[in-house]
Amino acid sequence: MKNSCKITFEGLNVSRFVAKLSATSTILSVERQGKRWTIEVPAARANQTLAILREKCYNILNIDYLGATAAAKFVKRRFVLPIICLLCVAMLLISSQFCFRIEVAGDFDKEVVMTALGNAGVKIGSNLSRIDVGVLENTLANDIGAMYAVVTRSGSALYVNVVAKKEIEPPIDMTKRRNIVATREGTVTAVLCEQGNPLVKVGDHVKVGDVLIEGRRVFNDGSSNDVYALGRVTIQLTATGFAEYTGTRTVTVETGEIFTCTGVMLFGKEYSRACPFESYIVETVITRLQPLNLQICRNTYRETRTVTVAATIEECMEELKAKAYEAAKSKCDFSVLDVVYETSAKGVTATLYGEAQIE
Repeated sequence: MKNSCKITFEGLNVSRFVAKLSATSTILSVERQGKRWTIEVPAARANQTLAILREKCYNILNIDYLGATAAAKFVKRRFVLPIICLLCVAMLLISSQFCFRIEVAGDFDKEVVMTALGNAGVKIGSNLSRIDVGVLENTLANDIGAMYAVVTRSGSALYVNVVAKKEIEPPIDMTKRRNIVATREGTVTAVLCEQGNPLVKVGDHVKVGDVLIEGRRVFNDGSSNDVYALGRVTIQLTATGFAEYTGTRTVTVETGEIFTCTGVMLFGKEYSRACPFESYIVETVITRLQPLNLQICRNTYRETRTVTVAATIEECMEELKAKAYEAAKSKCDFSVLDVVYETSAKGVTATLYGEAQIE
């Protein structure tokens, strides 16, 4: 790994100075950007070069160490990091033997599976080397009443997938009369009748319980007989929400207060001092230390507060649309296919559109 130092400075007669310096000292590279010059020298010659620059009264703008020297200076400035690194190494050595995360998938609620795992003696912090995967899979399946369970281990994580028993639906008796009935309220957008007598057409508004296709076949002479209705009726579903325009809007501004701290990322969780601000914007710079693959986080927190300011409806439009959409979404139990916004002097109305196919 190359150990060097890049020094950025400016001043007078720099070209002549660099030429003289290169004759007496090793210069790895030279860059110029306007009045600014950047020279790269071996790390061992950095202090000597800086002393010469200061003696010649050059304005030193930046000093950037590269390679192992940079890592050494980083650790020296943050003396607590070696201790953290040693602790991290120790934890890495023992963590693979214990369960720190359980991921649940499949047909059952996570709480149900976690309860069954607890009954089997498996939880966060359990010793993975003592778990018999085959026995645990049978225990879970029997406890929950599942068809089967699959348990796999990856590092300190346990992945559990539990599959429910499949219920066979009873055969349909096609000799009986059956109507296709609306289970949702909305506007009919399509009708496909394979067998039976359609009672609705495109554009009709239907309510829950309305017969869409009756189980009756009508002949040309006016007679009819009962049938098992077959077909599909598509109904357009809607949900609306309104956001009132009040003449003001809420904005977030910075107070000027700043808090910085350094932490370490371990097992996907960051360990550092807590931010004293209730509301803030955070900027994080991550340094990775190899070969341990440790992540050192440098966090800069900027305190914020919310204020109310006067605003036109155009300035509030995006916020009003978002509020109207959320208000409509809270009433919506279908997948949204389209959204239409209507604006008035009072505010914004959002209408969400979806579909239900009734067979």
